[in-house]
Amino acid sequence: MADSKLSHLERTAAEPRDKSLHTVSLAKVDQINDQVRLFRLELSAPLRFLPGQWLDVFVPGVAKAGGYTITSPPSKARPSPTDPAFVELAVQKSPDPPAAWLWQDPDTITYADLQVRVGGSFVWPPPGVNVRALRRAVFVAGGVGINPLMSMLSSLAEGNEPPPFEVEVLYSLKDDAGEGGRRASRLLFLERLAGIFKGGKVRGRLRLFLTGGSGDVKSEGEDGGVVACGDEGGDVPFHARRMAIDDVFAAIGGASERRHAAVYVCGVPTMIDDFVTKLTNPQHGLGMEPHRVLCERWW
Repeated sequence: MADSKLSHLERTAAEPRDKSLHTVSLAKVDQINDQVRLFRLELSAPLRFLPGQWLDVFVPGVAKAGGYTITSPPSKARPSPTDPAFVELAVQKSPDPPAAWLWQDPDTITYADLQVRVGGSFVWPPPGVNVRALRRAVFVAGGVGINPLMSMLSSLAEGNEPPPFEVEVLYSLKDDAGEGGRRASRLLFLERLAGIFKGGKVRGRLRLFLTGGSGDVKSEGEDGGVVACGDEGGDVPFHARRMAIDDVFAAIGGASERRHAAVYVCGVPTMIDDFVTKLTNPQHGLGMEPHRVLCERWW
């Protein structure tokens, strides 16, 4: 396991990345909650990337780059008649210098020019898997591990018809219910995910797990309730507990489905190591083919 104190460039030194840097303008900052902000970076020229890739982001006055996953689909990186080309990033609050710069007062950083470079190998479509033969795609996210999966799911949802395979999303994050009650807008990307499923843009199911919050989340092991996601997303049921590997097993299905599935897992290293081992171990797990289980750790 890599040392979490390593910089982004050091941790990803072996990952593929573009050679060229691109200048972008920080056009918009949205505060999702106390820990996550969304950033819209407008492009002066189209940017090519695959869903799931990240950016090396160089901010003014900081020598080393931060690494932040693109959460928007590739189609948004090309201009349309109504919108300029852009990419979106979700950045968690952190003392790391690039993140600390991005967490300054938005008025002081909006319209600043940044330098970015595309990289990463955790991508859709899954390398080495025949997507035409795919029956089920399972996306498993812990916390801001949802970021690359959001780009993938948004891309899958753009077709005139839903993809021919089923899509299962399992998303675990800390609850944000406080004195003002639980608001879907403060649960990163929940409304966007709910809209994809309710709108019939993909066929399948969204399962939500809320942990460690206050409000009406019940004790570990008990069921939860619903999160209201408005007219476009409807009510999303949640479990008031941690996601377990058995939840992932159930989403993948039986042996016949397993042979035609792809599983993406993104979260903290302990979660990734546990889940991937149990998914691929032939003696004590599902014994899935390793190339069908793709993972990325966030630090």
